[in-house]
Amino acid sequence: MSFKDSAKGVATALRLDSHHAIERFGVFFGALVLTSVLIFSGASVSAVTNVNAQMDSRTLYTPSFATSKTQLAGDVDGVFVNSDRTRAMVLMRFKDASSVSANAQKYQAFLTGSSVDLVDQALKTDITGQIVVFGSTGYMAMVLDSSGPFQQQILNLTMRANSELVYKPSEQRKVREDLKGQSTFSEFDQWRLFFNPGASGATKSEALDAPTFDAGAVYSELVVASEEKTIRAAMDEELNVMRADLARIGEYEAESRRVSVDGVFLTAPVAPAQIAGDVVTGEPGIGDTESTLALETEWVSPRGYDFDWRAGSVTKGYLGDLVDEGESYVTYLADKASAGKDADSQGVRVNDIEWQLSNGRLLKDYGTSDRAMQPLFEIRNGLSQAYQDYYKHKLDYQTKSYTDLLDLEVGLLNVRAGASNNSSQKALFTY
Repeated sequence: MSFKDSAKGVATALRLDSHHAIERFGVFFGALVLTSVLIFSGASVSAVTNVNAQMDSRTLYTPSFATSKTQLAGDVDGVFVNSDRTRAMVLMRFKDASSVSANAQKYQAFLTGSSVDLVDQALKTDITGQIVVFGSTGYMAMVLDSSGPFQQQILNLTMRANSELVYKPSEQRKVREDLKGQSTFSEFDQWRLFFNPGASGATKSEALDAPTFDAGAVYSELVVASEEKTIRAAMDEELNVMRADLARIGEYEAESRRVSVDGVFLTAPVAPAQIAGDVVTGEPGIGDTESTLALETEWVSPRGYDFDWRAGSVTKGYLGDLVDEGESYVTYLADKASAGKDADSQGVRVNDIEWQLSNGRLLKDYGTSDRAMQPLFEIRNGLSQAYQDYYKHKLDYQTKSYTDLLDLEVGLLNVRAGASNNSSQKALFTY
């Protein structure tokens, strides 16, 4: 058999001859279709996986909002869940607390599911809810309870205020572009939020584990704690600054004893009453070691405070120890705020200080143009400025930072006494 005949035989056996062309085409086409299906299926699985991964990593899609008619702006402080993830809370904060109603009964909510491209979906679990307004603080929450742990699903929440406390002319009412086709946003004062309580990024809150919703406990954990931490850090920083100020005062006093002009020294004066004897004790915090800095002083501004803020907390309360029994803390704070304003504003009167020299004369007997006396004038000017700097920082510490701490407590008391809740059948509509 020739080589050509052998080749024809192999081609016939493998069905590669011209008589099997149609059959070969069917096989090749089938393989092509199968490959395409496998590629498409792999791409689909990958796309779904990517979408699920994105949803799991993102809790909040609308970090800020504005009401559709009154244009009141606000921020979403976070999405929080309880330990078993069957309760979720969206915490909102209006920037102008005085322009919104503090009565939860004045609000309604509407909830549905949503795809990543904002197409409505059915909710994956049965959800009930309540609206909570934290007194007159400007904070509001939508609390959702699910029949099971919240699933990976974006929720579309529309909040409605049925009471408008601010008037906006029609020409000033600008509905967001994506909401213009929805008539309710023109008819009612509404805002919309998108969030995913099933995402791993939802923050767990111990206060949400309670059987019933405790507005005071939630506000204390999620609002007060972080703000108090910020205030305490600022007060620590002020103590560091005051310690440096006192060191500078001490340095100039030492210079007055060291520097002389032809044997004449500047006699450092007795420090002003607002400063005399002050010392910052303790050590600053380093790493995991907490700061122990504290101001020891005999003088406290009539408008200020000097209690041991480290030993207590806003949640435990400071006012109970400051206010006399039978006196209203509101009256106490008002009296404090108005006391001694004029005296504080005058500051340390360094111009009234008599700057004595060791030769019995006064520094003012010499002109500032007297070049020989310039070293002593520089010490006087530096010490005068150090007095003023320290007094300003001390006054801010006693009257502003302490007041910030007490204002935070007043806000918590406001929430405990004045928080309102709407858990009626009309509070939340799911669809």
